[in-house]
Amino acid sequence: MKILSLFFIGFFTLSLKAQKIEIPKGVVYKYGDSASLEKAKTLLSKEISDTPSYTLDPGILFIGPMLWSRIKSIEPLQSIKGGDITITAIDKKKPSGKLIQSAADFKLIWDHLRKEIKGKSYKLRKATPYELQYYWSVISFDIEEPLFIVETTEHLYLLNLTPKDLTLAWLDEAPRPKK
Repeated sequence: MKILSLFFIGFFTLSLKAQKIEIPKGVVYKYGDSASLEKAKTLLSKEISDTPSYTLDPGILFIGPMLWSRIKSIEPLQSIKGGDITITAIDKKKPSGKLIQSAADFKLIWDHLRKEIKGKSYKLRKATPYELQYYWSVISFDIEEPLFIVETTEHLYLLNLTPKDLTLAWLDEAPRPKK
């Protein structure tokens, strides 16, 4: 019985190890530990729900160019003042993003994201190589987990949390592969 118990404990522990994914050549990707990733997934699920506590608010949040270009003209998001940024991407384009610098603006952005997801089924998953390649092209730092994609039928939201305090560092929309 003890041997069987040890087997199941060992199997369960192995299944919680960080899931390895395919990392595109040239992309620097740092895996997180299983416990932190599970905690981040639970937190994200709660914050997407109808009763967020807005604990993902880091005080300063980068909104990436794909998401910002899609939502910047939506009321009340147009009222967010300041924080305009230009991103020099690998492909030499200079798309604009947004730097969210207040709790009120974070709440506007987060509530909008929740509204887009509300009532739809979604999957919380790791990024694909295509999504990682996009993210790598618009950032100037190493990719570090927890990094998740919230996938709905309409959108692929890219959420990168800080490993230390599990607040949101980068929010964007990942592109879908061209067919």
